[in-house]
Amino acid sequence: MKKNLLSLVIISIFLSSFSLIQSQEDIWLTLQKIDWEDKFDKELEMKVPFPIFSEEVRELGGKEISIKGFVLPIDTDDENSMLISYYPFANCFFCGGAGPETIMEVFMDVPREVNDETVTFKGILKLNGDATGMIYQLKDAVEVETID
Repeated sequence: MKKNLLSLVIISIFLSSFSLIQSQEDIWLTLQKIDWEDKFDKELEMKVPFPIFSEEVRELGGKEISIKGFVLPIDTDDENSMLISYYPFANCFFCGGAGPETIMEVFMDVPREVNDETVTFKGILKLNGDATGMIYQLKDAVEVETID
């Protein structure tokens, strides 16, 4: 009986750690679970789409996450930020039916050279429901891994 209980505990630990690893790999798929609602924006004086974040996405907001993405060679307004994408640049957010939910602006303390590479960042996920800016922003980001 004790042997069966021990086996069950070991299997449970393995499965729970596997699900944590899996959730890191599938974070982009979770972030794509949004809907859109057109609302009138007074500043822009027109209707614009606003994101409606799913419960799964809202649960990630304000939490530290690690996310791997393709660096997009696009200038941003902030010299300490860059854009990463779920897709390589050739298939980025305006190509092949992808949308703004497949990109993220990454804010770092120090400027970083933008190259065509895959990078994993860790930081605090901010959900941006404003009419301007990327809907996903990674604040206080640090680079974890680079793959050329």
